[in-house]
Amino acid sequence: MKRWISALICSQLLLLNFASAQSEDDIIKNTQQDMITVVAAGAGGAILGLSTLSFYETPSKSLRNIWTGAAIGIIAGVIFVAYNSAQKGSEDLVGQSPSRKFSTSDRLAWHQSEIISNTSVNSEIESEFFHFSF
Repeated sequence: MKRWISALICSQLLLLNFASAQSEDDIIKNTQQDMITVVAAGAGGAILGLSTLSFYETPSKSLRNIWTGAAIGIIAGVIFVAYNSAQKGSEDLVGQSPSRKFSTSDRLAWHQSEIISNTSVNSEIESEFFHFSF
């Protein structure tokens, strides 16, 4: 089972590397970087779990520390990647108008203007059995 997981991870990394070599798509590069971050965090956690074995008299009975460390590292890596992905969207919004802050009053004014512009549009729903206009 461990060999299958290792082979799967290696093949995914190789496929992503091959795919990014053929096309310069940002999504593929970001996905590859995110996967490498998660795998590196898992490996770091496994190393930290491995380092705890020296504190036991019989280290062979505490090998689950390695897997626990790897799991905690993977979870931390996923949280880090998710946080960075969420921040990339806000950086794009800030990058559009860095000199102007979008305050709450500006946001409310924008929503009010959108409500007014959307209420003037007539909508019709029609089928064989009924006809609505609002």
